[in-house]
This record gives sequence, structure tokens and C-alpha cells, in this order.
Amino acid sequence: MTNIYYLDDEPLVHMDCKKRIKSFLWKIMYKRVKSKMDKSLITPQNIKKIVFSKYINDTITYNSPLPDVIVHKGANWYLADDTNEYYVPLAIGFSNGKVRFDIVLIDGEVDIRNVEVDDNKTIFLKHKPMLLVKNLRVLELCFELLLEHLEKAEKDRV
Repeated sequence: MTNIYYLDDEPLVHMDCKKRIKSFLWKIMYKRVKSKMDKSLITPQNIKKIVFSKYINDTITYNSPLPDVIVHKGANWYLADDTNEYYVPLAIGFSNGKVRFDIVLIDGEVDIRNVEVDDNKTIFLKHKPMLLVKNLRVLELCFELLLEHLEKAEKDRV
């Protein structure tokens, strides 16, 4: 898995990775997901708890529907081979090799993205907003299981 890239340091919300709105339907679908997220366990505080956990270096594998997790612990700018600068935010990526969801934190705002899996890693901008509530439920389950996994690891160390 690789990092998630943004054109600048602004959340994309309902827009795609190149800051375009694909359709009016995207806005409506995103609003449904966003309203469910307001009651979700995915909060900036919990994201920071995972990102800055001392039990995760960069990656972790645990028992969940999306078992592979990559954590990007620092926000920075990246100069790519195509001579463009991209922003790499604080992020937690959940994947099973076929599907990948990233939880991104920019300026205290949570941005959830569907990332197209690219084995060649040549195209940096390949993500769109999460538009399906069923995908959000899967992501919430994985997020909750990861929090429990980290809490268990912390108790075992004490």
C-alpha cells in the first residue's frame, strides 16, 4: 500500500481527487455518509489515538474484514516524478488487497476516501469520496476492531 495524495492541503469532501464534482448525485450520497459519520466512532481524537500509537510503526495486520493497515504519521509535501507537488496528510488506510479505504485528517476535519488499488504505483491521484453507507459500516467495524486491538496491546504491555 502507498500513501494517499492530495493536490493541496484542503479536505476534498464530496469531490474527486482532482477537485472535480462528478455529479449532483455524489453530493447527495456524500451527505448521507457524512450524516452517519456524525454518530460514528471515527473522530479526530480516535484517529490521532491510532496514528500516534506506539504499537504501530507504519503498518499492522490484524483480524478484521480489511486486515492490512497503513498509517501515515506526518503530514508533508511530496515532489513526485511528474514534477508536481502533492500533499500527503495524516491518514489511516484499511485494505484487503482488492479494496482500500483511507481515513484522512486535514485541519481537524475527517475525509474518508475510496482509493483505487494501483499495483504499479505510477498514478498518484486515484481516489474518490466514500459514497456508500454500506462501505462506511465496514470501515467503522474495522476502525473499532483496530481500536480494540490497540487497547488490548496496551493492556498486555502493562
